Amino acid sequence: MNHSAFDRTFVTLATVAVAAGVIAGFWVLGTPSQQRLIKSDQQRLADLTAIANTLHLYWQSQDQEEYVLPDILNPDDQRQDPITQEPYDYSKVDENLYQLCANFATDSSTYKLANANNENWQHPEGFYCFKLEISQQPPSLY
Repeated sequence: MNHSAFDRTFVTLATVAVAAGVIAGFWVLGTPSQQRLIKSDQQRLADLTAIANTLHLYWQSQDQEEYVLPDILNPDDQRQDPITQEPYDYSKVDENLYQLCANFATDSSTYKLANANNENWQHPEGFYCFKLEISQQPPSLY
């Protein structure tokens, strides 16, 4: 093999290796637009966790036997979706149970990275509600 044939072979193999690396990266991590959707869903989960923590801390500071979940959230405790700027849905289910809802851009079970979020905050794509009990510490995201 002469010197120029070796160079062409090396360039071809290097190009194939780089292309394979890029393809593998997109396969594992997703495209940049997919990563933006995942990040927006992670922000939604962080917001829902913050709302749940606020409700739980308020419950802890009250006489728990007489505490009644609010019918609507205090405006100071409300958070907004990072994309639509709409407030998240909150509803009281009964005296001890409430739900927090958001419209998710992705299905968390399809994330290629295992610790994208934990099993307590798994969600499908689209509108989904988490039912939470006021007396239980809300699950952590990590």
